[in-house]
Amino acid sequence: MLDVGVHTAAPPPDDVTRLLQAHGTRVASSVGTDGSWWVARPVEDDDGPWLEVLVADVPVDATLATRAGLLTGLAHPHLARILAVEPLGPGRVALVCEHVPGPTLAAVRAARPPLADGEVVTVAVPVAQALAELHAAGLAHGAVGADRVVLTPGGVPVLVDLRGALRGVGTTTGDVHRLVAALLGLMPPLDAHLAAGLEETVRLRDALEALLRGRATSQEVVEAVFAAATPEPVQVPEADELAGAQVALAAGRSGVARSAAPDLPPARRARRGPRRRPWWPVAAVAATVLVLGGGALVVRALPDPPAGASAPATTAGGTAATPIPAAPADGGGDAGDARLLADERDPAAAAAALTRLRAAALADADASGVAALEVAGSPALAADEALLAALAGARSDGLVVDVVSAAAGGTTPDGDVRVEVTSAMSAHVRVAPTGERTDVPATPGRTVELVLRWTPDGWRVWDVRAPGGATP
Repeated sequence: MLDVGVHTAAPPPDDVTRLLQAHGTRVASSVGTDGSWWVARPVEDDDGPWLEVLVADVPVDATLATRAGLLTGLAHPHLARILAVEPLGPGRVALVCEHVPGPTLAAVRAARPPLADGEVVTVAVPVAQALAELHAAGLAHGAVGADRVVLTPGGVPVLVDLRGALRGVGTTTGDVHRLVAALLGLMPPLDAHLAAGLEETVRLRDALEALLRGRATSQEVVEAVFAAATPEPVQVPEADELAGAQVALAAGRSGVARSAAPDLPPARRARRGPRRRPWWPVAAVAATVLVLGGGALVVRALPDPPAGASAPATTAGGTAATPIPAAPADGGGDAGDARLLADERDPAAAAAALTRLRAAALADADASGVAALEVAGSPALAADEALLAALAGARSDGLVVDVVSAAAGGTTPDGDVRVEVTSAMSAHVRVAPTGERTDVPATPGRTVELVLRWTPDGWRVWDVRAPGGATP
């Protein structure tokens, strides 16, 4: 069901082959790289139902029989339907389920810009309801994520891969938190939308982030997203766009994968993460204020705090924040920031420079300026391109972004540097190309996680995430 690479149909073990034959099917494609998941098509009836067989390593005992009975008794439009749970051998069990055609949500996100608020609601509500059905039965999914949600040809989200529920792993709170984190990862970067004054996205993000801070239920997810935005259909890219993005993003990644065999329903692949590189320590530096007016950028250092002032701010994760560095006094401006981007030893200074330059480019609606600061093909660039398209040439007049602090958060699994940045936005005016002026209210301090990658051109932005690194 999920996919990361282009795979030919791998022959299953003999016990799985016999199981497929008993159901009148044969393997059409392997799913994944560990030889535990197959898509099967009818042997004789071309119009017959396709199946998927997932093998789970789990002891066969009375508790397994109870969970299997609960799973096969579930019938929900947004849950993959389990037709049978059949033992294969000692410690090996097969889930036989209906095939759910369509791309995963992770593949859709990899092939297009971030989802709009209404699209996020369209995904969130059905999946939350599916989780509620599982939880009411005393089960938990255990692996909720964008790569476990399939969008059918009718645009209906379906939660798949119920092996965790069969094993009895996971918790209801963990399921809800995973869903919320996945939804946040589908949305545009927070700081770009704050700078553009798109308050609706901020409202939905605020609602989702609040759910992460407590023991939220599936019903609370439904109520929160409905209160923040109105549902709208998810726009799924064309098949060739999906295929191209999937192949490009999937190369070299381990995990789950679907064959690209032409007789299969649309392939689904998860997106690839960034490459590995070492993390460098963050040095303490002085904070700055960014003033954007009519596209002009002014950088001034904040005064030192008076004696006895409060301790440094902390990030959402509770770690002490390091003040963001100011632009260098010698040379200053773009030239000084360019030197900061070229210093591999100091990603904190680079994060400050990227924040300055990116804010100025967004305020000036400068697409090429934004693209020069981000990794080609990255989630950050896709999100900013969509943002600039939505702004349609509008600029920000009188915007002041107070960048207060930054804190190193370590690295991503692939080695890119994570830095949590806290900033606040002043009230300002958004000026359309027609001259129409819209007042945008100030927003309080917010924290985002910048993911920086070292490139031949220096530090660049790969992604902008919610605190804690929520992604697809």
